[in-house]
Amino acid sequence: MTSAVTAKTTGIVWQERVGGSFSASPVSAEGRIYFVAGSGETTVIEAGPEFKVLAKNPLDEKVQASPAISRGQLFIRTEKHLFCIGGK
Repeated sequence: MTSAVTAKTTGIVWQERVGGSFSASPVSAEGRIYFVAGSGETTVIEAGPEFKVLAKNPLDEKVQASPAISRGQLFIRTEKHLFCIGGK
């Protein structure tokens, strides 16, 4: 279950299920939150007052490591590869 809370009141704004089984921690950058499931599917949601899925992208490989973000690039290590997503 994923939840959004307000810092002022600590009240829950929304709660939703992203779907999948996760061992990796979610990461956030530029108004987006990235969830990488063990199956390799990455779910991107908007960091905002409403639950909004922006994308779902399969990598077709198992993932157990948390993604990393650096210089506008997202790095995801799968069972066999290291993916770098973003501009140069």
